[in-house]
Amino acid sequence: MFLQKRPLNIYLKYIKDKEKLYQLSHYLLPSVFDEENDQSVTHRFALSCKRSELKYVQLLKAICYEDFAHPSSILKSNPQSGYDIYFINLSKEIIFHLYDDRGCDVLASNKESIKFLYEEYNHWILDYDREEIDLLFK
Repeated sequence: MFLQKRPLNIYLKYIKDKEKLYQLSHYLLPSVFDEENDQSVTHRFALSCKRSELKYVQLLKAICYEDFAHPSSILKSNPQSGYDIYFINLSKEIIFHLYDDRGCDVLASNKESIKFLYEEYNHWILDYDREEIDLLFK
């Protein structure tokens, strides 16, 4: 309920122009995580913006610190509410999802657009993903 009542408070510190927050869209969806409990819902918030309009370094740090008692925690007043934040580059068709301090997922509609990541940061690939990812890029 906290997210539904006060969503702007969550995003306020990560947007440079506060007027941009009035473009924040809210969608109420059936839960994508809890199939047995049909009382559960997912709140999806979306904001179309440019990288220059975000305090993205601050936001990425907050995501990394979410598992720790840290002042930059995003939902520090309501930690039981889970969240996922995705950065979507529509022009390059790339999705970036930093899930916590341990890692991130990068998805693309075209493997060539992220091949440089595979080549430059190959040592970051987790062992249990390596074989599948190697097959994709080789």
